[in-house]
Amino acid sequence: MIEEFKRAVEEAKRLRYPYNHMRILAYIATRILGNSSEIKIVRGLAAAYYTNGYCSTAEADIYAPKLADNPELLKKLGFKQHREYARSPWILEETDTVLDFVGLDIPFRFIEVEIGGDRVQVMSPEDALAYYIAEIVHWGASKEAVQRANMIFMAQKVRIGEMELRDALRRMNAYESLRRNPPSALKGKLSNELIKLLESALKQDPSIFQRDSEGLSHRDY
Repeated sequence: MIEEFKRAVEEAKRLRYPYNHMRILAYIATRILGNSSEIKIVRGLAAAYYTNGYCSTAEADIYAPKLADNPELLKKLGFKQHREYARSPWILEETDTVLDFVGLDIPFRFIEVEIGGDRVQVMSPEDALAYYIAEIVHWGASKEAVQRANMIFMAQKVRIGEMELRDALRRMNAYESLRRNPPSALKGKLSNELIKLLESALKQDPSIFQRDSEGLSHRDY
């Protein structure tokens, strides 16, 4: 297992960001933990994936309880405790992969991504976009949230489904907030095209799109 992982590390070192980190995570999820669903990529690294690396983050935000609870496995794979980060205790120095283990308090939907023959799960493009829109709505338009929302939209607009986006906004408690304070209030922050998409999504009758918010949506890109 360790020798195979070393080969995966060498492959990762030849890949550009963020695929280098995702190669490591895909190997661990598929080959070591046994299923792509054992590692779920969220937030910053998901934004990096959907923008082809134009958005960046210092750590990989992942939901991976089996890995987080197994420090001996992390050590065996070559990860070391990164004491400079209170919330990101493990780093694989060969690829500068810093793991930030996070909770999953929002019922995100995920897609499955294949890298180097292994698979890992990433929050869906609609969820990634909705996450940063919700952050803007709830916490204010930080430079990072605005940049990531606009860049995810521009990079993925041909793939983002209006109804799926609306559902994602509802799961993140941003739908009703946007109905009370319309997207036009974000003019000058969000792109005009993204504002139009949000306005169109908000006009939809909520009754026409009901799905189990706990389900997973698997799509390969």
